[in-house]
Parts: sequence; structure tokens; C-alpha cells
Amino acid sequence: MWIITPIGFFSIVQKPADRAANTLTIRARVAADLDALRRTVLPLLGSITESSYNDYRFRATAPRQAAARAMSALMASICYDNFKDEVARVQGNDRADLYHAVWSRLNVLQEDASFDWNSKRALSRCAVPEATSYGGVLLNDQGQLLLREPTSHFGGYAWTFAKGKPEPGESPQQTALREVAEEMGYAARIRGRLPDVYSGSTGTTVFFVMEPMGQPAEFQGETSQTRWVSLDEAGELIAQTPLLQGRARDLQVLTDLRQWLAQRALHAT
Repeated sequence: MWIITPIGFFSIVQKPADRAANTLTIRARVAADLDALRRTVLPLLGSITESSYNDYRFRATAPRQAAARAMSALMASICYDNFKDEVARVQGNDRADLYHAVWSRLNVLQEDASFDWNSKRALSRCAVPEATSYGGVLLNDQGQLLLREPTSHFGGYAWTFAKGKPEPGESPQQTALREVAEEMGYAARIRGRLPDVYSGSTGTTVFFVMEPMGQPAEFQGETSQTRWVSLDEAGELIAQTPLLQGRARDLQVLTDLRQWLAQRALHAT
């Protein structure tokens, strides 16, 4: 269990040795966090040990019931109306900014219904439909879309998205991420999935919505160039594709992307 509090960040687990002793292991990345925990609500916290190889560098054990009482005491002491402001008051702005970054990343839980594990509809969305290929629709933080121009307009496409068939052992997500890296040069993170299975001239495709991570690398030879464009500009470029079925598919992807973005903007208000 992760606990983020005004006095520190903790990971609380039951290690094999804890079972016989009826203790819990409380881990932290900063020793001062454990010191603050002992000083404020958990005087029975044991000595702090330091490791040079574990992901949590500092840890100590405490009797299970004492740890439970300490968590209860932390909740009973809440008298603030804004958690990040309280962290800034107790531990400073740098720690508050770090927690805010965690909060911002976790905001996707309410933006994407596929994380709502209580919803049958959400559960069905988590299962990726079967398709012959998987691709990525890459958006940057300015709301621009990345398109690729296939070399020699292969397949009859003027401008299109990255997609391809899975390699042995790959998941749909892994395939889509690999294709974006190979055909567009970007490592990416998946933000969601468009709702349909899209039919093109040679098969079907599921598209994931992605955001780029870091600077681009070189893309492979099947792409002659890439271009960041607005959604309106993307429609104009995609419309240059002479292949009727491929053009219709990519325009439908663009339409569904607009709806996907609109739903998330609505949830954010």
C-alpha cells in the first residue's frame, strides 16, 4: 500500500518475515520520512536500515496494530482543505510539486473509463478487439497530430498513421508502440484507444491514442517524412490519399479522435 502524507511518502507491505512476527515493513525513499513517521504517530517503528540495491532505499518494521493506529492517527489529524498546500507548508514546495506531478499523471484514471473496473462497459473496453494490425495516433501537448508520408506513397496513401502487423508474442499495445517508433521515430505512451476496428484496403486496424516521449529518433525507410499538423490540417492531408477505402478509414479515425478528445475535455470540466 502506498501512503502519501504531509510528512512523507511510504510503501507498506508484509514481507515473509513479518507474518510470523505480526509486523509490517514500512519503506521510504527518504530516511527523514521514516523519522517523521516515528516522531509524530509511530513511536514503535523499529530501526531504519539502508539498502544500496532495493528500490526503496530505507525501511523499518513496526507491529501491525501500532502501524494501523498510526494510519488512523494521521487521518484524525487532518485539518487542512488542500493537501498539496499542506505538503508545501510541512515539507516545502519542491515536495509539493513532486506530489502534484503524481496527481497529474493519475488524473488519467477519471479521464479514461477503461480504468473503471466496476463498470462492465469499461471492462469490455479494456479487452482490445482482434484485428490484423495495430497502430498509433500520436498527439503532442499542443493538440497537434503526427502524420507520416509513406515512401513512394506505398499502398496508395498520401499521408496516414503508423500501423503494422504484430510480431510473434507481441500484445496489440506493443505492436502499436513499435510501429510508431519504427515509422515515426518516437517512443510513446498510450493514453487510450479509439472505439472501432477500422477496415482498410488490406485488413483491419485498431488504433491507440498516444503521446510522444522525449526527442524523436530516425524513422525507418518506409516513411519519407513526418509532419506535426492541426486536426484540420490533418484532414486536408489525409484527403489527398487517392485510395478510396484507405482515405475513408483515416478520415473516420480523425473523426473518432475528435470525439475522443471532446469527451475527455468534458470530463475535465
